[in-house]
Amino acid sequence: MRDQMNWDSLFLNGNPFDISPPMDSENVIWAGMTKLEQHFNEIFQQAAFSSATQVVLNRGPYGGGKTHASLYFGIEDNLPPEVTKRTRVYSINIRLPKEVGNPSHDFYVDFLENEKLGMTRVQEIISNVVTGLSEAEALQSFHKVLGSEELARAFWLFGTEDTPEKQALLRPYFLEGCTRTDLKKLGIARNISKAQDRFRVIAGVLQCLIGLDASRDISQHSRVCLWIDEMEDMIYFTSAQFRMLSQGLREIIDLLPNFFTLFLNMSLAEPKEYDDFETLLGRAVIDRITNSIYFSELEIDESMQYVNKLINNPIYRDKPLPKGLPRTYPFEVKALEMLVEDLEKRTPRDINKRCHNAINHAFHDIHFEAGKSIIDQKYVMKIEKNDLDRETN
Repeated sequence: MRDQMNWDSLFLNGNPFDISPPMDSENVIWAGMTKLEQHFNEIFQQAAFSSATQVVLNRGPYGGGKTHASLYFGIEDNLPPEVTKRTRVYSINIRLPKEVGNPSHDFYVDFLENEKLGMTRVQEIISNVVTGLSEAEALQSFHKVLGSEELARAFWLFGTEDTPEKQALLRPYFLEGCTRTDLKKLGIARNISKAQDRFRVIAGVLQCLIGLDASRDISQHSRVCLWIDEMEDMIYFTSAQFRMLSQGLREIIDLLPNFFTLFLNMSLAEPKEYDDFETLLGRAVIDRITNSIYFSELEIDESMQYVNKLINNPIYRDKPLPKGLPRTYPFEVKALEMLVEDLEKRTPRDINKRCHNAINHAFHDIHFEAGKSIIDQKYVMKIEKNDLDRETN
């Protein structure tokens, strides 16, 4: 086929310019954007040397790299070595629910069924944390976070009950609720029926990951990071739904004053308008923000560095280029500058889209011949700008 994309002929193992984040977060790489990387590293370093909870607002234009950051820094191996030597870091990524029927309930279920959790893992987490504790000690610890004797007892049962019948009842209890008959069998007086209960359960699971030790000794706890993506979708909520979720986030922050980091990813059409963030998040959450990271559009030199680092990452290029070819191959350096300098928005997503479409054009025109041809300035001028910026399939 004329338009078949043979990445081997470009000395690449695949397409470096994906528009969407990879399905497997283990394959997420960080290219360029050194200022942003340093800012995140500083936040994690603060977390490694202090017990205090952090609330981090990540804001910037659509396609600026916020979701990418949540995937990349959600992998413990990608954190600074001095951080992982001092503490264990758990990361959980979740998107704000798209359905607007009952977003606080959907958020709760999505959290419990997250790929990093699931009810089997939640049971394991609770079971591990109560090992060595008496029932009274565990119930007292759970009660502090959950604010409810019944929820505390449900946690205790979920972590210690080994009969298949009761375990089969506890899973629906946490997710959707039980009948009165089943509640009686469990010895629990009521279901998780209030929004406040659901957010307290989330805080309880996170506290179990952190550890129940009452001290602030870093060696006795893990740092837990919860990344919430696409917070801007709160704009579609009713005032009641918005208030419920905002109050729920405040509840989680206040119930976890130590060893917890909450990352809130938010994109808006005018990302520098701080008032918009306060309107969506609510004053109570805004007042609890400890750090703010702005994902600005890249300068031309930063864009060049981004593409250079991306295509030369060992995932995509694991062998040296033939002599005489620039590190930016299949782009001539000046041609790459032309491609990025007149972008309307110089975000990683838009840079990826433009580079991918330029390569796609060149393949379609049979422009490449295994290192003998290159996308130069003349070829860039030949391609229509509208074609370069079209949506990529």
